[in-house]
Amino acid sequence: MDVKAMAQKLNKEFKNDMLSIRADITPTYERLACGDLGMDFPLYGGLPKGRVVVFSGKEGSGKTTASITYMAAYQRKHPDKTCVFVDVEHSLDLQFAAHMTGIDWSKVQYVNPIGISGEQVLDIIDEFFTCNDIGLVILDSVAALCSNDDYESDVEEDKGQRASIAKPLNKFLKKVLGKVASTKGILIMINQVREKGKTYSGATIYDEVAGAAPKYYSSVTVRFGKRTYTDGDVTDKNDGEKTDGFRLNFAIIKNKTANTKRGGGFLTYRYDNGLDYLFDTLEVALKYNFISRPNKMKYELVDLESGEILHDAETDAPLSFIGKDKLKEYFYTHPKFRDEYLSMLTEHISQTDNSYGRLIDSEMLEAIQAEDASLLGSGS
Repeated sequence: MDVKAMAQKLNKEFKNDMLSIRADITPTYERLACGDLGMDFPLYGGLPKGRVVVFSGKEGSGKTTASITYMAAYQRKHPDKTCVFVDVEHSLDLQFAAHMTGIDWSKVQYVNPIGISGEQVLDIIDEFFTCNDIGLVILDSVAALCSNDDYESDVEEDKGQRASIAKPLNKFLKKVLGKVASTKGILIMINQVREKGKTYSGATIYDEVAGAAPKYYSSVTVRFGKRTYTDGDVTDKNDGEKTDGFRLNFAIIKNKTANTKRGGGFLTYRYDNGLDYLFDTLEVALKYNFISRPNKMKYELVDLESGEILHDAETDAPLSFIGKDKLKEYFYTHPKFRDEYLSMLTEHISQTDNSYGRLIDSEMLEAIQAEDASLLGSGS
């Protein structure tokens, strides 16, 4: 029996036509774009569907807000699917999250695990991924999971490593990987980092909690750094006084489905209007000349394939503007065109061309990475 015949036999035996197929017909990665090129650009179009993703970082770095931003995008893309938020930390401000991200909580299954162990929480998530309408699932957070041994023991009793959630988490991820892939959903695991020690130079080294399994079995790991605050176009303020919003900054430290050469990026939120995806989109488009600039004042929107100037659908006037404010005004007042243009940009930057370089400057990227030197070795 040759290999091809054996593959057909195995597919029939395991009742799975996709179990063993030719590599050249293996489907490419489908990606979920959040609609903000500040994050979709360094991820080559968004998070890969059917994969486990880890958002890690210190407290207050914006991990939960970013993950819910992707959940809101999943809702818009797949209204027939049901997303699940598992709130182990019991600290989510639902109203603030909805205002910042546009999430519709009425269409989300909210799991509030009170009185159950971490192992039981993982079993619940595993069961959800057997449902045919499951979408994106967020576990917030790995660090808050309490093992059964710890849960049933007295507070003063020290179980040591025997009470760790690391082993159950390792087993859970091995079991759930295939289910996530088959449903084309996404599992986002939010994790925190803890201070691990100091280098000889005195720099602090951080590591993720709950063992190595989240790092090993995730396809993408996004490391969030210190959030900054915004005031109009200024996005580098370090305190929240007299500001109109905030910006989340991150580095891509692992990506098995694309390259990591684009380094990292950002998401900008305004207190009045939530995610300012247009501001970020224009910032990316201008940085990499997706928007043509014949001179300092002139902005021209072009077709990224042909290089020709785009025209207004109603007036047939060329989309050429004097001043950045006029450009922004056109986007705000023409939502249909804005969505089409964003789709074109997303498709364009999803390709594997690495010539664009890094979105965030080297100083910001190095600051995030320096906080977490021990995790950089897990990048692919």
